[in-house]
Amino acid sequence: MCRLLLRCTIAFSIIDTMKESLSSIIDGADLYTRQFGNYPRIIESKRKMLRVVWEEFQSRFSHRIVDERLYLITVPNRIELLGKHTDYQGGETLLLTGPKNFFALAAPAADGVSELVNADYRLGKTSLKLGGKEPEMLSAGVGSNYTFAVAKRLSHNLKDAGCSPLEDVKAVFIGDIPFGGGTSGSSAKLITDFLIFASVNRLLTDNNFISLIVENGKKSGLELNQRGVDDFSLALSMYVAHHENGLDFGDLKGDRGVGTFGGSEDHTAIMLGKRGRLLYCRYCPTQILEILNMPEDCHVCVAYSGRKADKTGDAMVGFNRLSQDAGSAVQALIGTNHSELHLLRDFFSEMPADQRAAAAYERLKREDRGIAERAYQFFKEREITERGVTCLKANNLLEYGRLLNGSHENSRRYLKNIAPEVDFLQSSANEMGALGASGFGAGFGGSCYAVVKSPQPGDFIDRWKRAYVKSYPQLQDRAQFDLYPACNGCHCESLEDFE
Repeated sequence: MCRLLLRCTIAFSIIDTMKESLSSIIDGADLYTRQFGNYPRIIESKRKMLRVVWEEFQSRFSHRIVDERLYLITVPNRIELLGKHTDYQGGETLLLTGPKNFFALAAPAADGVSELVNADYRLGKTSLKLGGKEPEMLSAGVGSNYTFAVAKRLSHNLKDAGCSPLEDVKAVFIGDIPFGGGTSGSSAKLITDFLIFASVNRLLTDNNFISLIVENGKKSGLELNQRGVDDFSLALSMYVAHHENGLDFGDLKGDRGVGTFGGSEDHTAIMLGKRGRLLYCRYCPTQILEILNMPEDCHVCVAYSGRKADKTGDAMVGFNRLSQDAGSAVQALIGTNHSELHLLRDFFSEMPADQRAAAAYERLKREDRGIAERAYQFFKEREITERGVTCLKANNLLEYGRLLNGSHENSRRYLKNIAPEVDFLQSSANEMGALGASGFGAGFGGSCYAVVKSPQPGDFIDRWKRAYVKSYPQLQDRAQFDLYPACNGCHCESLEDFE
């Protein structure tokens, strides 16, 4: 069954019953262990988050919702273990779905106005109207650009497909993903907004909508019946990625999108992740190559540097430079090869994987050294990712760690997107005995992850944090150090029939 389908129905007849039943869900452990695993510190943190959402929802919307529907939504973050800046040129990445997340409660609005309220009052609320010809923004909280982009794109696509228009929603949400940390907080926010609108409007169980998304996935080149995922979930992960990058999805027309010229890896991990498993995927279109077991005798520890890897302003220019350089490499190779290939991954396919990076560099260095280095990193990262997957399957963690360090070094040397803080985290993790470590995310800030083989990963995290804070005391209040088990992807539950 599709994880995104509404799998749990609990009947409520009066508001007091709703309070009692939802409080039981919040205070129990099943919801959290199903999503994140049996990690007491993580569970207690999530319980506090969801309780805040529920209290805020009751306070604001108990008498402003209709139609006996309430939805509970969970949207996690992700870690890119390997595959830096390869997905938007059709390369491969190795993904872990993380334990940081958004929770949301949503219901139909009684007053014709959509309100999406962050339970962290400092971040405000976004309100808009969906009932007119165009969604109309009324007030903007933090992240409102994602909310409006989703509402606008979804409204247009439904209208063009002859579907019923969206009805307005009331929702409260909260998240603990560090924005700018490189763990896909922006993509998780966009997906949370999408699921708020889609769940309340019953799109996730509507056969016409399911067919619409699957058929347009096929038109976008998506191969159906892939092992380990159902067609709708897979196609939906591509569709929400197109909300962010603004591209057409088959016949469903795009808009200007939000964010950067990225690919689909964030949305794949966030929507399709499996607890205790890693996803090895290829993109343009999305293909699930393998679903790997997370090795039992190693742990992933993640440090957010506190230096925000913002995808706006100068940072967006830097990020998009990497995408544009990859595109320029394609155009240069087309010119020299007189080919009709469209993705960087498709060049040099006749060569062994370990020869492609050098061949690309030699072919392009006379055209532009920067473009040649970008192509070199792309093919070298693909080689490292493939070898990394082989190592994990063979439980060769020492070699896997060396590959992580090589990936980090190539990013620093060729992408030139590793900030000093992230570089310190990577080197200090290795000095403390990590198998390997690598910076990740958009770059120009962000995070580092380390793979450690230890029965007590908390001890490693504490030592790592102390060393970092000693060197960067100005960031101690913003930096975060966490254990990252592989978690489940998005989950949506319907809590129906209350009055």
